Amino acid sequence: MDNPRSTIRLSWPRLTNLQLSSSVGDTQRPSQDVSHPVNSPKAGQRLPILFDAAERQFGPLHSLIPVVTYFPSQVPKIHRPTPPQSLSLLKQLLRVGQVANNWADLYPFIHWRGTEQDCASRRLLNEDERYRVRRACYRIWLYHLAFHNSTFGRYTRLQPPVIRSRASSLRAWSTHELGELLDFQSIMRAVLELFVCPSDGTIIHWHKERYGEMPMISLFHPPRQQKHLLHYDGSSNGYMRPTQHADIWEGWGGDVEHYYVVEDMLKLHPGQVMELYEFVVNGKGILGMVDGLAMESNKAAVKAFVTGLGDWFENNGETLGETVRLVLGERGEEEVGGWGDLVLGWGD
Repeated sequence: MDNPRSTIRLSWPRLTNLQLSSSVGDTQRPSQDVSHPVNSPKAGQRLPILFDAAERQFGPLHSLIPVVTYFPSQVPKIHRPTPPQSLSLLKQLLRVGQVANNWADLYPFIHWRGTEQDCASRRLLNEDERYRVRRACYRIWLYHLAFHNSTFGRYTRLQPPVIRSRASSLRAWSTHELGELLDFQSIMRAVLELFVCPSDGTIIHWHKERYGEMPMISLFHPPRQQKHLLHYDGSSNGYMRPTQHADIWEGWGGDVEHYYVVEDMLKLHPGQVMELYEFVVNGKGILGMVDGLAMESNKAAVKAFVTGLGDWFENNGETLGETVRLVLGERGEEEVGGWGDLVLGWGD
């Protein structure tokens, strides 16, 4: 007889489409669709089977669960008992875990970009690599929930107790795992720089690639992307860009101004960055609507989203990078720049 756990694993794509708020009896449905009929698991076995499937699809759950159960008074480094298994918890794990898998899907197209050689080296991540991407995603997400919020304004963030608290939250992780955080953050940075808030220079580059020396206006219409896969045009200089026409896109300033914009935007957690990315690239979501009216451009929609976060957000850059460097300094690793193989070498 087939193992019901393997049946649930094979049927997991169908499970994710179920309304998990309904009765546990719904877990019987996927077993009716497999080619080899099996006995449905008993009621007491269904949740463990579903959580086993979630571990395979979205794990590590021990890094994911703290994200969905976080509350503001919690200190991230303190281990909390694992909550009991429930459909409510599983539904939250599915929501956040799917975002992490979206990042794992996107990772190769951002990591291997730019030159023809980079694009020729591109490949899908293997399961171990996807696991590490998800783990880094969950850990950065938890860090952002704890330290990138209205409690830590531009000046509060510099207070010694706050700095010590941030560093304490990272010390439990190995040097290699801290490198994974920086690697993941570099992917988030690239998504922000290329798509969510591109610089004036990036907009000009898109315009020249598409329209040559045609005179430019203040608002540009660079190419648009369908799904979050980037396109390499072998006849061009290898620049990775979206492939289809977009709504109005505006640049976010010159090099200096754009740098500080991105530093601010890196305070967004991975779920928020992915939501913005899917909006500006695929037109998904309602970010472009304010009081039921469509925003005039992607930039206006993103700015409205950021403004809604509160005054603390602007002119208050991210703190993860400097905190990782602080912890590395304590370990005698003073130069992160020497980490090239560790941070960016998973697939090399």
